[in-house]
Amino acid sequence: MKFLKQNYLLIIILLVAIFFRFYQIKTFPGGLFPDEAANGLDINSIFKGDIQPFYERGNGREALFFYLLAASVSVFGRGPWQHHIVTGMVGVTEVLATYFLTKRLFGKNVALLASFFMACSSYAVMLNRNGFRANLIPLFTTLTFLFIVKFFQTPEFQAKSRALSALLAGLSFGLGFYTYISYRMMIPLLIGMGFLLWMANRSQTRELFRRYTKPKIIFATGFIIAFSWIGIYFIQHPGAFVGRAGQVSIFNKDYNHGDIPGLFLKVTKKTLLSFFTQGDLNWRHNVSGFPFLSLFLSPFFAISLTLFTLAWIRFLYQVLRQKLEQQTVYQALVAVWFWFMIVPEITTAEGIPHGLRLIGVIPPIFILGAWSVNKVWTWLKKLFPSNQSQWAFAAAFLGIILIYNYYLVFQIAAKSPNDYYAFRSDLTDVSKYLNERSNKSQTYLVLDTFSVQTVDYFTTTTNNPYILEDPAQSYKVNLKKNDQVVFTMSSLFDSIKFCQTHPTAKLAKQVINQFGLTAMTVYEQRNLKGDKCEPITNPGFNTNPTQQ
Repeated sequence: MKFLKQNYLLIIILLVAIFFRFYQIKTFPGGLFPDEAANGLDINSIFKGDIQPFYERGNGREALFFYLLAASVSVFGRGPWQHHIVTGMVGVTEVLATYFLTKRLFGKNVALLASFFMACSSYAVMLNRNGFRANLIPLFTTLTFLFIVKFFQTPEFQAKSRALSALLAGLSFGLGFYTYISYRMMIPLLIGMGFLLWMANRSQTRELFRRYTKPKIIFATGFIIAFSWIGIYFIQHPGAFVGRAGQVSIFNKDYNHGDIPGLFLKVTKKTLLSFFTQGDLNWRHNVSGFPFLSLFLSPFFAISLTLFTLAWIRFLYQVLRQKLEQQTVYQALVAVWFWFMIVPEITTAEGIPHGLRLIGVIPPIFILGAWSVNKVWTWLKKLFPSNQSQWAFAAAFLGIILIYNYYLVFQIAAKSPNDYYAFRSDLTDVSKYLNERSNKSQTYLVLDTFSVQTVDYFTTTTNNPYILEDPAQSYKVNLKKNDQVVFTMSSLFDSIKFCQTHPTAKLAKQVINQFGLTAMTVYEQRNLKGDKCEPITNPGFNTNPTQQ
């Protein structure tokens, strides 16, 4: 009871985080985008005993997330929600980790606000409801900083606690390399901050060596234990360390057309504005087009970002004078965290703003917003000494943010046919039908080689009972009696030419989704007079999702 009394607000926030990430999880999103399903194909390899730290499919993928998925699939089976509950739990854990880190940096009130904003943020929630491994980045960056800060805040006489914090910091830092390419920015970030902290105490180099040699060895041990497996892989496959970054870089001539500075400024402007005006249009990364931060929180974020960036400049001045102030160091840390994690976005030119590449900024943007909100709250408490007025204002402000984000996630995204298609939810119905029919010799699936990854994964246990046909060439298929041809949402248009060349094929099945759109059609060759093949399409609906 004492624990509940002391932490009831945190518990409420965690319940909010759980609700936003798991409510309607079986139907929203109702499918796996092929990139998500590719993770499942690597899970198949894991189940067959192919244990790797990195898998080559799709420009290469770090493997930690796949092992978490494998655990879920082994218990609950294959399906969209079995993947999405994993990122949901990761998101809830991120909220908790952000609370503990922020509490150490700026106190309990800022920590509660930051974790609340993250718990219900439409941007964070939409990412936590997809099945991408990048969701692990905010968790491991936050844990790394948490254990480093805890180490420095722990008195020297508590040697065991300091040693444990150093070990956990090393482990967290090392495990982060099994997540997503943008995590690599933690290398210059930690090295740079470490160097500046040494510079601020350079006159005490011998004392620093004596005090921190053992903790650094412990940190390095934890890091090596965690990193060595994938580190060896990177040594053997150096190209995997940078992955796809070079293909979408602003230094790629196909994007910059000889004007790198101009493209850099354009991308940076769009990225910064994405927190205030228009965010990512991709439904898998964001509620399409809405800013990453609500208009109720973004002004506070802007104020804090300005002040904390100035604190970074003040921090450099204090380094030169060898006289650091603790709050300046903490503010500079959050500022550099944001600016370093924005680099993977502003050095690329594809799909900007890109919510997935920006995922590393999620903890700092809510810490920044919470800091200024708390400052305003402190000022209002002095201006309005009445407790009733104070709590009425707080309840109204937080309630508006909660309702706004709920509306975006569950009234706009969950009820959007574009979100349904962005996750290729139609392929869930297609896979279910193929598994039930389970007749490979007489079943043709009209689908492209990228999208078929979803069907490949969902039909693993029935040995993929279909023959894949190129949509553009599907009309040429040579059908025998009782053969079936399955069209998905992306290939419905191809059924027009198919019906022209196979007039005696009969519509055997049509699945209509909750938005009144045709999700799939099945045509069967019956060779009966009077049958007429009638193509069915979704006029006006865009079936060309961005493959990101």
